[in-house]
Amino acid sequence: MRKVTALLLAALVLVGANTALADKTITLDKDTKLVPQGWTVADDIKFKKNTVVKLNDDGQVIEGVLASATYLRPAGWKNLASNYYYVERSAPFFPPRFFYHPYRPGLVIPADGHVRYMGNKSVTFAKDGTVLSGVIDNDVILQLSDNGYGFVRFKNDNLLTFDADGRVISGTLAEATKLRPRGWQHNLQNESAGFVEFKSGTGITFDATGLVTNGSLNKKTLWHNADGSTKELEVKAPVAFTADGAEQG
Repeated sequence: MRKVTALLLAALVLVGANTALADKTITLDKDTKLVPQGWTVADDIKFKKNTVVKLNDDGQVIEGVLASATYLRPAGWKNLASNYYYVERSAPFFPPRFFYHPYRPGLVIPADGHVRYMGNKSVTFAKDGTVLSGVIDNDVILQLSDNGYGFVRFKNDNLLTFDADGRVISGTLAEATKLRPRGWQHNLQNESAGFVEFKSGTGITFDATGLVTNGSLNKKTLWHNADGSTKELEVKAPVAFTADGAEQG
């Protein structure tokens, strides 16, 4: 009898847990103002009707679809370069603290570490309230690593993602860019210093140190692997780089 009671209790706990998990997602019947997780001051952030929003236990947004283009602070905001925007005509898109800034032709406004994210696209928030993942509505220039100089321009209308520490994980290059992939130490046979040029308009991913783990080359490249072998990398398909070598296809 005790075993039966214990099993029933366990089943009830599981049902309760599943119900709790289900309660963390809601479908919006209209554009709705909600507060992202990690925010200590509520703002006018609207999420799109007829979409599903994921909430934490406190009712704050973990993930949702923006109702319109919105300025938010990305997880890597401290690595933003030239974080200003230029207003040529009256526009509804301003970082939160500038919503009531009077319009003046040719006004240059500091964005305070904010980036404009596209409406009708999903964004994911970190626990501190910054954006881990979202589709950017303007080109974004980021310092690639805390331990070395160098900036990368990421293309608008594409997904830009960060880890919880603010390091960029993936994006789309806005211009051809020379970067070091994993395994660059084995490729010092010429004057390139281990740098490879990656193609504009293509997706790219990085490890925690800012080395490329996957990307598309701008020209054919002879790559030297850790075991001394070589591989000719084409421009047609993305290349996966590891400390031991590179694979394409």
